[in-house]
Amino acid sequence: MNDMKRILFYGLIICCGWIPGVGFAAAPLEISSSSDGISRLEMEVDGRPRNLIDRGASLGPAVIKYRSGAAIRECDTRNVPARVLFNNGDSARLFWQLESGLRLYQNFFLRGEEFTWEFVLFNRRNRPTEILDLSFWLPVCGVDEAVAPRDNFNRHVSVNRDASWFYWAPLDGYGEHVVMLPEDGTSLEYVTDDNWFFIHSSTSVDREKDTWRQPSTTRMLRPYEKVRYAFRLFKADGREAVAESICENGGLLFEFVPGMVVPEGVKAAFAVRTRHNIAGITAEYPESTVLTRGADKGEYELWNVEFDRLGENRLTVSYGDGKTCYLDFFVTRPLRELICKRAAFITTKQQHRDASKWYDGLYSLYDMERGELLSPDYLQDLREDFMVGGSDDPSNSKPVFVSEKNVLYPDSLEIASLEYYEKNFVWGKLQRTGEEYPYPYGIYGSENWYRNRSGMDGDYDAGGSGKGRMWRTFDYTTHIAIYYNLFRIAENNPKWVNYLDADGYLDRAYHTAMAFFEVPYNILMGEQWAFHGWCDWAYKQGNFHERYILDLIDALQDRGRQKEADRLRREWEKKVTYMIYEDEWPFGSEMFVDRTAFESSYYIGEYALETEMVPREQFWYDKNRRRWYSYTAFDESAERDFMQKQLEANLALRGIYEPGYSRCGTAWTGNGAALDYMSQMGGVALLDYAVRFSDEPYKYVRYGYNSILSSWALMNVGNEASNYGYWYPGKERDGAAGWAFCIFQHSHPYMRYLDTGRGPWRYDGEIDHGFTGGVHGAGIYVVNDPVFGTICYGGDLTVEDKAYRIRPYDGAGRYLAIPEAGGFEMRLYNNGMDDSRDQIFAENLDRMVLNLEKRGTCDSQQISFRNLPAGGYEIRIDGRNAGSFRVDSEWTDVNVGCGQDCFNLEIKKRN
Repeated sequence: MNDMKRILFYGLIICCGWIPGVGFAAAPLEISSSSDGISRLEMEVDGRPRNLIDRGASLGPAVIKYRSGAAIRECDTRNVPARVLFNNGDSARLFWQLESGLRLYQNFFLRGEEFTWEFVLFNRRNRPTEILDLSFWLPVCGVDEAVAPRDNFNRHVSVNRDASWFYWAPLDGYGEHVVMLPEDGTSLEYVTDDNWFFIHSSTSVDREKDTWRQPSTTRMLRPYEKVRYAFRLFKADGREAVAESICENGGLLFEFVPGMVVPEGVKAAFAVRTRHNIAGITAEYPESTVLTRGADKGEYELWNVEFDRLGENRLTVSYGDGKTCYLDFFVTRPLRELICKRAAFITTKQQHRDASKWYDGLYSLYDMERGELLSPDYLQDLREDFMVGGSDDPSNSKPVFVSEKNVLYPDSLEIASLEYYEKNFVWGKLQRTGEEYPYPYGIYGSENWYRNRSGMDGDYDAGGSGKGRMWRTFDYTTHIAIYYNLFRIAENNPKWVNYLDADGYLDRAYHTAMAFFEVPYNILMGEQWAFHGWCDWAYKQGNFHERYILDLIDALQDRGRQKEADRLRREWEKKVTYMIYEDEWPFGSEMFVDRTAFESSYYIGEYALETEMVPREQFWYDKNRRRWYSYTAFDESAERDFMQKQLEANLALRGIYEPGYSRCGTAWTGNGAALDYMSQMGGVALLDYAVRFSDEPYKYVRYGYNSILSSWALMNVGNEASNYGYWYPGKERDGAAGWAFCIFQHSHPYMRYLDTGRGPWRYDGEIDHGFTGGVHGAGIYVVNDPVFGTICYGGDLTVEDKAYRIRPYDGAGRYLAIPEAGGFEMRLYNNGMDDSRDQIFAENLDRMVLNLEKRGTCDSQQISFRNLPAGGYEIRIDGRNAGSFRVDSEWTDVNVGCGQDCFNLEIKKRN
């Protein structure tokens, strides 16, 4: 290189800031190559530069439909060339000249840590133009599998007219969140499943088959008038800061007690926080709604509401200068009725009984739209055998719910149905017996046991196919739960079981639990699968219903089977230690982003914090990583950190601020399938956390109770006055349910080849796993809430004479917690609280009066207390002395005789 060339070369470097091998520094805001918007919007999030626009996408595509004179025109900006009016690296303006004299400008401004996006429509003609529809695509912070899960975001959105908002939470729940709010005069009223959001939607919403609850609007532009719509995008430091930013920027924030799915007869309350004046709130059905203003509490305005109409009930909130938003509640039948009707429906209408069929005893899917039961011989519109064959979550969710219900409310006919299933469909068929080798007690996965056992897809050496398809761990935990529940049922009602006795079911539960850890881990996955190596899911990911393993360990110990309890505990502790100490992201499951783990992850954290584990050298060998895991000590701070991380990750996905029943409490707001099974199962984890570990129990009880109520909206249930079902009327469908809830007017379930509208999916699928969690988490929680005061979830509460008088409505009547009374908990092992009579608890817990009802055939009442104040207590049943007990530890178990169908049990502390 001669001297002149060298001078020019290095002069170029100095002028342009370019370094060979590094490239030009990208501008924080870049227009896409097609000029249809911006493809780069770089902001620093938690100290790292992030392009918030999805890979290969642009922010800016819009569709406008408008009327000018008699002509109606539509423009998709992706198909019309835009002029770039300016582009200077942190701001840009695009311009489209549309037909009939309408102009569209899009302005993008990045100023420091705030981004503004504007739409300006300018009517250049001497006649009015009516904007009929205006929508935009929003490819912001989408899931990107090219980066680690913790570096992804989950979108939360409320399409709610003037109170609309967006925020994106990091999947781990920590650090800066991204918030996008409409500016004054901009609102949202409709959204489609392909990510298009509508400012106006008058022709896009199908009003002939109307399932969309919000009205549509238009905007008339006078000659030479401009209208501006705008959004601001910025960061907020955490979940609480998101709420603050919504309120500070003119939005509304709502909190609900007990939730937005409300059992009939239950009084609900909500609080609204805003800088605006609330002009009024009106009911969709005023003749069936009692709406009253409560006393204000600080920044919150409190309201009470009682609904007397089943199904969807909307409240319209008028506020500020002519602004509007909506609160959509769902009113269902009493929870006890839902629980009992669902089990009755499954056992009478969803079980196949035909000894000539290989699937005799199977519980299968039901289509509540057509009123049809599916089977392996009749898939109807489905294309997947596994959904109806009993070897996967959609169909095996039915027996686990029936078993959970019959622990709570034993019914001899339903128990007989369960035993028929176990005898004719499970043992020696779906599940291998203890005498079948290899893999005794193994459970066959999809497509079904009949096909797998036949060998048509391969032998035991087929890499997890055919005869060796016993590696899907979720199937094991489901059957562990069923067997454990049958053990409970048999223990309490020995005369109502005929297939096995309590010890027999306990034995099956134990061997199935050991097979859960042993069988999949000894199956080497072949090249036909997306994952390879030995299937280690039992140890390395969350599987729903794993909490039953802990109950099973306790039952084994109680029955004197200590060696088996210790053996199972060792396997469980392998999982606990791996998840806490070895896995950087222990909150996934079968999917890249998933919510399935957030029941299991909580119980792993709880176990580590409440159980003293013994450190061991060479504790277990990882066959895939080819290494030993050894522990010389355990770190409580790491265990607490894990507990907090799993909580934050749960809430990052969960709907906690969304003011609509289909989103409030739902497990995964970024997923189109709302109210799915993990809404309730993960909600139980929040409730347990609130009672056991939180310094703010009111907050997590609210989140958790909103969650366990949420999915009950999927049940099709009613009374004679409502023709037995809001979603699909008719007595023959009373007790049916939907798999999940579609929030869009036109969309698809997981089976993309099917269409569905807004509402529950017509097949019941996996939801009974969720209902199982809803039954498990059902309880009564008394908390001191800084907004609502002393309140009770799961019961109507009055406080008098320094005592809580509670009329249960939780549907179970077996559990009560008062976290701020020293973490007090009470659990009934059998029978239950009578929901027609008051239960009385002194505030200092020196006296309690339980009005109980006998359920099943057991003649004793077993109660466990946690953190009951120390001292001696006397027991009286129906006024007669029934013994005494003493409290000198955290847990106290009481067992007394009972004979009558209803009885009064008084426990009083001695002076």
